[in-house]
Amino acid sequence: MRASSRWLAVCTGLSLSVVVAAAEAPGAAAARRQALLEAAGNGVAALPVLQGGLKDANPVVQRTAARLLADLGAPAQEALLEGWSSPDPVVRQTALKGLLKVEAVDAEAILGRALDDSSSPVRMMAVQALVRRPRTAGIEALLQKAAGDDDDTVRAQASRALWPFHRDVTPLRERPDWDHEVAVVQSLPLPAEGWRFALDPRRDGHLKKWHEADFDDSAWPTIAIEQAWEKAGHTYDGVAWYRRQVEVPARPEGVINAVEIACDGVDECAWIWVNGIYVGQHDIGPAGWEKAFTLDITDALRWGATNQITVRVLDSAFAGGIWKPMRIEVLR
Repeated sequence: MRASSRWLAVCTGLSLSVVVAAAEAPGAAAARRQALLEAAGNGVAALPVLQGGLKDANPVVQRTAARLLADLGAPAQEALLEGWSSPDPVVRQTALKGLLKVEAVDAEAILGRALDDSSSPVRMMAVQALVRRPRTAGIEALLQKAAGDDDDTVRAQASRALWPFHRDVTPLRERPDWDHEVAVVQSLPLPAEGWRFALDPRRDGHLKKWHEADFDDSAWPTIAIEQAWEKAGHTYDGVAWYRRQVEVPARPEGVINAVEIACDGVDECAWIWVNGIYVGQHDIGPAGWEKAFTLDITDALRWGATNQITVRVLDSAFAGGIWKPMRIEVLR
């Protein structure tokens, strides 16, 4: 009888107990793992053996058992709940994956528990599962909880899922249907000095209404653009907000085809509001740090009035901020 078959017989005969010698022979764990793989071919009948594998002293054997139980789905629910209490985060992560396949499981309760797990990969898996589910009040509340996670990657994933702003707009100069050359007939540089500035490590500034035109930012310190925020003493990677009121002159005479806000460089992603109206984003990841972009603000701009410009910036590494000039361009 092969070693794997002998181990399978022992597991069955000892009511699923796994007896591991203090110093096991080389290859013994591999043999036990192979026995689990062979047993899995018997489907639900393999449940006792696979559940016994969760108690194995070898982590690779435990993880194999958890994976095979997750593949079984609903029939393995009890065993997966047992695996969910494992000290091994990989086993817990695999058990979570399997439990989420079971329709009878209270998914919100399971995911809520997963968000309290000590392992950030387990919490990340929970957030990814939340994102894929219909947005009920319970799911929304769990995403809000995850948005306050101590781990930046977990927090970022949840914050992105909760992010309510997106606008697909093609700038006039990039429209394939435009039938003549676009000319800039007026350029209004935005001031470099005097921007109000706030860090947003929890990425919840939009929930605090920082993008709204009438938000009171008077308590925020000021900062200059056309430089990295590190130059102003902020050694920081993450989200930060810039706000400034800008005086815009009267509307120029003649035909205006569009008005755009142009930025020569934000490190690395930006979301922009004009007078509380969301006008679009520059969000192509780290590669966007040195790429100029424009956004259409034709319907948001107020001529002959004070306009509120708000920019949310995300920087994931190195220098960050609005490090090049911004301006308003009138196009004809």
